[in-house]
Amino acid sequence: MNRDPVPKSYSGATTPVCLTLTSLSILLVNEFFGYSQYVKPVTKTLASLGFLYLGVNYGLVNSDQGYYVFIGLILSAIGDVMLLSLKPHFFQIGAFFFLLAHLMYCGAFITTGISVKWFLMSIVVVGPAAIIVWKYVLPYTSGLMRKLVITYSIAISWMMAFASGSYGYSGKSWLLGAAFLFYISDLFVARQRFIKRCFLNSLCGLTLYYAAQLMFAISPAIDF
Repeated sequence: MNRDPVPKSYSGATTPVCLTLTSLSILLVNEFFGYSQYVKPVTKTLASLGFLYLGVNYGLVNSDQGYYVFIGLILSAIGDVMLLSLKPHFFQIGAFFFLLAHLMYCGAFITTGISVKWFLMSIVVVGPAAIIVWKYVLPYTSGLMRKLVITYSIAISWMMAFASGSYGYSGKSWLLGAAFLFYISDLFVARQRFIKRCFLNSLCGLTLYYAAQLMFAISPAIDF
C-alpha cells in the first residue's frame, strides 16, 4: 500500500550517488596500493551512508515493497561494517546481517507478486549454482562457518528465485538486475574470504555490491 507519492525526478540522486561512488573509488585505490588501514572503514561507511541517503530521498519507506528494501539496505550497511574485521566471529555476524538483508529483499519481491513459472525456472538455475558454490567453498570451512555458508547460499538463491518470479509477474527488470549484481558480488566475497585473496575480488565484489545497493535504493523512481 503506497503511503505518499514517490518522487520521479533524479535530481535527488546526485549527492548520495556521488558520495557512494567517490568513497568506493578511494576505497579501491587504497586496496590496490595499500596506503592505510584506516581508509577502508571510513570509505565503506560513507559509501553505505550514500545508498541509505538515496533510499530516504526516494521515499523507500512510503510503500510496502520499499519498506522491505530499506530495511535490507540498513542490514547490508551493518553487515558491511562487520566484514571490516578479519576475525571469524565478526565475519559470521556480518554474514548473518547480510543473510537477513537477502530475506528482506525476498519480502520486497513477494509484495510485488510472484510468477510461479519464472520462480520455478529460476530454481532450476540457482539450485545447481548453489551446489557448485558448495563444492568450491565448503572444503575451506568447518563447524559453524560451514553451516553459515550453506544457509547463506540458500538465502541468496531464494532471493534470485523470488526476484525472477517478481520480474515474471510485473515485467520490471530493474530490481532483478539489482538482485543479480548482489548475488554475483557475494561470490567474489566468498572467493576473497575462503579461496584466494586478491585485488580482483575486491574490485568486482565491491563495485557490484554498491551498484546493487544504489539500484535497490533508487528503485521507487524506476518504472522498468
